[in-house]
Amino acid sequence: MKESPKILCVSANPALDRRIAVQQLRVGEVNRAIGAEPAAGGKSAHVAFVAHTLGAEVRWLAFLGGPEGEDCCAGIRVRGVTPVVVPIAGRTRTNLELIDTASGAVTEILEPGPTISEVEKVRFLDEFQTQLRDVGVAILSGSLPSGVGNLFYAELVKIAKTAGCQVLLDTSGEALTMALEAAPDLIKPNAQEVSTLLGRPIHSVDDAIAAAKELQNRGLRIVIISLGALGAVAVSGQSVLHGTAPEVKPVSTVGSGDSFLAGWAVAETHGLPLTECLRTAIACGTANCLADSPGVFPIELIQQFSPEVHISECNTSNG
Repeated sequence: MKESPKILCVSANPALDRRIAVQQLRVGEVNRAIGAEPAAGGKSAHVAFVAHTLGAEVRWLAFLGGPEGEDCCAGIRVRGVTPVVVPIAGRTRTNLELIDTASGAVTEILEPGPTISEVEKVRFLDEFQTQLRDVGVAILSGSLPSGVGNLFYAELVKIAKTAGCQVLLDTSGEALTMALEAAPDLIKPNAQEVSTLLGRPIHSVDDAIAAAKELQNRGLRIVIISLGALGAVAVSGQSVLHGTAPEVKPVSTVGSGDSFLAGWAVAETHGLPLTECLRTAIACGTANCLADSPGVFPIELIQQFSPEVHISECNTSNG
């Protein structure tokens, strides 16, 4: 067995997640919760939890402030992940996930997060550089808080590449557009995010393959585009893969993209072929659909779904 991979998960805009289940959500009326589960959250936290479940040694670097930040830090530590905190004067945000158990509909309410000062930003960049000294992979995921600027991820990508560290990026909007200039090793947008990025609709697997190739030509090593019920495509060099998940009845899909990314990162770090990286990623995303809390599920669930994932190699002339 190879040595456990060391992974740094970066959370510029972490959150304290609260998942609330109601029998039937009635807008404008009193709703009584069946359950209310607070947990450390934000996309990067979900990535960190799944990477740890898969056996990686994981550190989680984040801006944290106020009592919500303290709760978030404790929630990270209890999941076996090592928190690395850059303290801020503001308070860590809270995200709310409302689950209508009758219909299965999930409604998310995401707070914008605190404003980061220039001094806090510089401390974060310094700490990021320090943490890269003994990790092989840095995973940057989620939105950016006010104050750091849309170039923040591009700055982190450049620092990681200078340090010889692989860097995986999962974000959207201007933060993604600007980070592409720094050429991260991997990006994982969804169809809607790619549509916004390239200015054209992504309706099919062929659309996604063509878009992934176009993005790869900007200097990216791997481009993955998630397509919801249509699965995901992954393009690396001349290899074009399409994967689909087994059918499940989801509790919630929140965190499934993050779980996917964690599965890919750990599998690739172990040197598995691209087909198995995609298989592991999709199995992780599927397992998350049944989780009581995003990113928190047993490895046995991943092992159960992995053989049921379908991977096909696409004709490289597509797109």
